Amino acid sequence: MQNLEKKRKEVNQVMLTLVVRFVLLMSWVTVRFIPKQSIRKYIPVTILASLITVTVSFIGVHYEFWEVKGGAKKRLWNILTIVIGIFPLGCLWIFHLTFGKFWLYVLANFLNNIIYAYPIVSVLEKIKFIKYKKFNRMSHILVTMTYSLLLYKYQMFLTPITKNQEK
Repeated sequence: MQNLEKKRKEVNQVMLTLVVRFVLLMSWVTVRFIPKQSIRKYIPVTILASLITVTVSFIGVHYEFWEVKGGAKKRLWNILTIVIGIFPLGCLWIFHLTFGKFWLYVLANFLNNIIYAYPIVSVLEKIKFIKYKKFNRMSHILVTMTYSLLLYKYQMFLTPITKNQEK
């Protein structure tokens, strides 16, 4: 009976992981609502954000800042789902909506990072998608806010802001 219960929990966990992957990847449907001009303008910073995120993700796994459950294939899929799923899309949306308004950009990133670090990571930990070990939620916010500022500076280099845009 215990073996059957254990199998049921494993199946539920696999199903939840697949649902999370699907939702994260399907969020890309919203890109249709971003003007093509904005996509062209912000795709370089979005690619840089993805490269930073994938680098930080693999460094974090290597140094055991967090743990991604499963074999090598499952871990890779879980990391890539986040890196090519919600993070670059969020970057694209935030730049589209806030670039040129620095404090709004900072606020949007801060709220985005708070939402990810607390409720979303809690859900991901509960379904054993990812688990923070030597890293905590505040570290997550500090790291992501730091590189969001670097990304903003990079975008300013690519697209200088006029005086009346910056507020």
